[in-house]
Amino acid sequence: MKPMKRAIHIDFHTMPGIYDFNERFDAEKLASTLSDAGVEYVNVFARCNEGFAYYPTKIGVPYEGLRGDMLGDTLRECHKKNIGVTAYMNAGYDQEQAIRHRDWTVRNPELKKSDDYILDYFIYMCYYNSPYKQYLLDMVKEICDNYDVDGIFLDCLSVNACYCSHCMKAMRDAGVNVDDPKAVLEFAKESRRRFCRDVKAIVGDKKRLFFNMLYNDAKGLNTHIEIEGLPGGQGYDFFLPQVSYARNIEKEVLYMTARFQRSWADFGGVKTRAAMEYDVWDAFMHGCGVSLGDHMHPAETLESHVYSMIGDVYKTVKEYEPYTYGAKYLPEIGVLTTAESWVNKSGRGACRMLAELKYNFDVVNESMDLSRFRLLILPDDIRITPILEKKLSAFIADGGTVISSAFSGLKTDDSGFAMAEWGLDFDGVDSYNQSYLKMRDESNEVLGNMRWAAYDQGIFMNAKEGTEIVADYVKPYFNRHVSPDRGFFYTPPEKADGHTAISKCGNVYHVCFKIFESYYKFGMAAHKEIIAMMLKKQLPDPLLKAESLPKTSRTTVTEKDGMRFVHVKVSYPEAHGDAEIVESHNVLPKGRKISVKGEYASAVVIPSMAGLESSVKNGYTEIVLPEIEGYVMVGLK
Repeated sequence: MKPMKRAIHIDFHTMPGIYDFNERFDAEKLASTLSDAGVEYVNVFARCNEGFAYYPTKIGVPYEGLRGDMLGDTLRECHKKNIGVTAYMNAGYDQEQAIRHRDWTVRNPELKKSDDYILDYFIYMCYYNSPYKQYLLDMVKEICDNYDVDGIFLDCLSVNACYCSHCMKAMRDAGVNVDDPKAVLEFAKESRRRFCRDVKAIVGDKKRLFFNMLYNDAKGLNTHIEIEGLPGGQGYDFFLPQVSYARNIEKEVLYMTARFQRSWADFGGVKTRAAMEYDVWDAFMHGCGVSLGDHMHPAETLESHVYSMIGDVYKTVKEYEPYTYGAKYLPEIGVLTTAESWVNKSGRGACRMLAELKYNFDVVNESMDLSRFRLLILPDDIRITPILEKKLSAFIADGGTVISSAFSGLKTDDSGFAMAEWGLDFDGVDSYNQSYLKMRDESNEVLGNMRWAAYDQGIFMNAKEGTEIVADYVKPYFNRHVSPDRGFFYTPPEKADGHTAISKCGNVYHVCFKIFESYYKFGMAAHKEIIAMMLKKQLPDPLLKAESLPKTSRTTVTEKDGMRFVHVKVSYPEAHGDAEIVESHNVLPKGRKISVKGEYASAVVIPSMAGLESSVKNGYTEIVLPEIEGYVMVGLK
């Protein structure tokens, strides 16, 4: 399969009524524009969100007034330039077929169109069991049979409980209880898996295939994962947890960001070169490739101004590729999740903390190898299944350490802690809506003797004999509430009530409240300091030490071909009203130091290979960093 280097994803979702549709389209010019910008792979339009095809299909609905064969011409001209081409189809949305076949859309229990299934301007299609499924499969086969595409990209494969007549019949035939919402949703998920397997059977093993929005559910079917994460849409906190999870499911991962200032369908918005570079650096730092999203004008071709900027950025990407393409990320901490694709707020909070504290980590689920980590974090809501219990017992017995919080560590029925290693008794769900904690050791400069707020309550717990109480639970005078004559808004801390707020039993720390979700939502530094304190005690010799770098900077460590690389990014997004933007790069003066575990003979700036001052001390190699404008990659050998 052709490597997906310096990729572009071209959206081409076109409303009906464009009177001069593809009048000035030029496939040769499109391919030349891509090639001149250094692009080596592109996802292009076969059928769009509106349901229109851009080739002379015998199955689907060609765009009215389509001139020629846009897909075929684009494929031919790109292949002349040695650019790989994947054909894009939307599976979850098809406005044309929704209008023509209302019985092909997802239905709510009353068999009416549900607002829950309308996302902005789109209607969810039932690709699970309705005739729409075969319609999609026939179009995939038509494309694969008639075009030498390098792959297929199927978009918007979200899943909803569907009560359309086709799904109802299929569920009854399968003995599914249609009155059980969970059973109906699980049936929809299994139907989605069957659909994906059917597509794979058509596409085969020699072409690329990606089911967008599916990670675990398409494991072994996807040839790679493209993380669609637009900072203008999902924000800059989105990519990190997704890549930390995705790289443990498929070997090849791309960061699909975009050129848009806002989000998809932003024809007139282009973010700054600094913002594009920032996204590229994120890809470098996590051992994955990069793809930039674009949207082509329905009557024209690609914007030259956009590709002039992309060309400049991709020229730099190409210089780094000998050290970044296929590089391996080196995690020492595992963050547990139960997610199929997207990591929840608790997981995102844990990822944000660890990134700010300069630790390398992966996001993993219980089916994966946990023994490769030195420390595991169970953020807020990770109940202990039999599979996880077995793995955690072996992990802790082998010297591994654990940090967990709130409901993590409990049995799946929330009847108590699942494992003796926690050294705790469960005393129910926290009944206060504003509670506090106070550290027993008041020597920490940040935490001191303050009674710190737990913004997201979790559980009441009591330390068993032999378990160290690190912090006491402090209750408020009363809950925040409204009585018939007064609103009780002010709820100061009263006193410790005998419950434990933070405990340590052997190698296991536990915090009683949702510290990770709380950090994601509110960002209180004291919550991060609590976790930092635990990490320093449980992981005293981390892979990287970077105390002299600002909290806003980010660091990671990767390796390739026997060489280790330290990535340091000092630019960061700034709040701009409701948006986050990167308009220019921050500069870090020369002379800051970082230390990497291991003894290395030399340190150089990549790709210039300029030497850096370094020395070996106590099992670490200390490096004096140069002036950094935005980002630097340091090679160690």
